[in-house]
Amino acid sequence: MGGGYVISVDPSELASRFKAPDQEENSRSGEEEVLDSQDNESLLASLNYESQVRPLLDRIPEREADLIQLYYIQKKRQADIAEIFGVTQAAISYRLDRGLQRIRFLLSIPQIDEDDLRRDLPQVPFKDIDVNILVGMWQTTCQSEVAARLGLTQGRVRHRFFGAVKTLEKRAKEDDQFLPYHKVFSAIASKRFNILREVKLPQWSNRGGDGCF
Repeated sequence: MGGGYVISVDPSELASRFKAPDQEENSRSGEEEVLDSQDNESLLASLNYESQVRPLLDRIPEREADLIQLYYIQKKRQADIAEIFGVTQAAISYRLDRGLQRIRFLLSIPQIDEDDLRRDLPQVPFKDIDVNILVGMWQTTCQSEVAARLGLTQGRVRHRFFGAVKTLEKRAKEDDQFLPYHKVFSAIASKRFNILREVKLPQWSNRGGDGCF
């Protein structure tokens, strides 16, 4: 995952600079493909990079974190970034937009970590298998990947995961301590399966790419 980024601008300037580059600047090509999601563009304009975005870069694929850094902070053109990585400009645009979708999702849920999960979930109480499934789903949002990690069938992971979400809902009504956990996993269960999943894409092979859908 992403980490160790070298910021080329003063941190005090990041809040004002972390927005979609001006498409009318002379340094930008008139043919440069803009991101598809206007919602994501609006999101960026409202965020402080250091306090809101940078802490989340470790949760998204490393290549997408690199692209966000290059495009929005270092102000590189998509065409130049595409040349660096030996892929098409359309691929860069897609990966940027996909990375921002992941950031948007992470901003929408409570921020917890693995230590929190492993400390608190057994108090629900959950069995070890359920704690491991929930931790895996928090990390990847992918049932098949969690199943492969734990040596289980995808059907068993799905059954136990949805059962755990229901248990968390009941527990959260009894104790507010568990409310953030219920919010996280209900968000994944309702509409965000695979939002953090990493898969290999051929066009990024041998380029340090970690591809995602």
